[in-house]
Amino acid sequence: MSRLVFRGARLLDGDSAARPDATVVVEGDRIQRVGTGPAETAPEDRVIARAGRTLMPALVSCHFHASYGNITIQPEPLGVEKPPGYLMLVAARNARIALDCGVTSIVSAGANAGHIDAELKMAIEDGVVEGPRIVAGSKGLDTHGGYTDTEKWWWELGNKGAQRFASGADEFRRVVRDEIKRGAEIIKVFLSGGHAVPEFEGGMGFTRAELDAVIETAHQRGKKVRAHCAWRDVILEAVDAGLDVVDHGDQLDGECIARMAERGTFWTPSMFFTWQMLSPDAGLALATPEQMAPLRAEFENVGRRVPEAEKAGVRIVVGDDYGIIVLPHGRYAEELEFYVKHVGVAPLDVLRWATKNGGELVGLPVGRVAEGFLADLLVVDGDPSAEISVLQDRARIRAILKGGRFVKDAL
Repeated sequence: MSRLVFRGARLLDGDSAARPDATVVVEGDRIQRVGTGPAETAPEDRVIARAGRTLMPALVSCHFHASYGNITIQPEPLGVEKPPGYLMLVAARNARIALDCGVTSIVSAGANAGHIDAELKMAIEDGVVEGPRIVAGSKGLDTHGGYTDTEKWWWELGNKGAQRFASGADEFRRVVRDEIKRGAEIIKVFLSGGHAVPEFEGGMGFTRAELDAVIETAHQRGKKVRAHCAWRDVILEAVDAGLDVVDHGDQLDGECIARMAERGTFWTPSMFFTWQMLSPDAGLALATPEQMAPLRAEFENVGRRVPEAEKAGVRIVVGDDYGIIVLPHGRYAEELEFYVKHVGVAPLDVLRWATKNGGELVGLPVGRVAEGFLADLLVVDGDPSAEISVLQDRARIRAILKGGRFVKDAL
């Protein structure tokens, strides 16, 4: 079998500072060797000299809504804004955009049209369309009358779109089992209001028994649970219950950080979208003036807490609500630069969130340049750990590999 041999690479392995003059050997879909000095080669091997370029893990986006396409925040239920076939085409397009940006793995933050994530994953794995690896999400689970139950009672819609509602622990167990049967690998729940919407401030929409039922049932089947979770006390209770991923965490504090670090909970701060909403240039009509003041305060709180959480060892990951009108798909690398420029996080730490930490959430050997890992790799002109903005220029991403296969080859 022929191999790929990268010589003289500036190596960012997903965890450590850049190392010069590295040698990386790829055989099949795996990284066979990472070291220094020459590697023995055969005539059929492809040898690639990497002078002046960086070899690094491909990116992992851990809050991804595949079927979002220029949507607005509106009272109508998500997932019914277009027919299912149309939304699948949107999802396939967004998956391809992500791949072309160097994102080879995505973790769903909720299947926003039917069970579209699992179906898209199947199509990608069967070679029908090209796209990243997908950790497929469930519909968003909530209680009847909860945060996302925005349907007017007189509509009596049969199609609930992106959401699925239940009441009581036994009913939630049944719903989780059914979502997993339909292909969900990470269950999404809406535990609180917040993140630009004020409903249910300070309280959890689920009973503790209902939350325990969701988490226990998912974990029994080897699946994870993530939650739209903004309020401090709700975060603490959810982390204690075994929640895997906190989304947003607008009122997170030092106690939440300590508990999440102890439990190994992942956190998606998703500050980039909020920053866009607060930008005076956004021209948005997504929130009322009354909503903006608390939103700004929560945004500033999260900005203070992110460096604290990084120092404490919380497993922060990247990803956001791409596909909402002020934040189109394709701007993933801008999010990385945002955390460097506006939050003060070191580029290497942000890259670790987008590679190593993301790979740990995916649950596959991705996100690292290490022996035995899948060869999901980028070759980049420049050094992203010194100038993270280079990842925004697709022309400077000279090669994208997924499982040892070139998705892009401009070497």
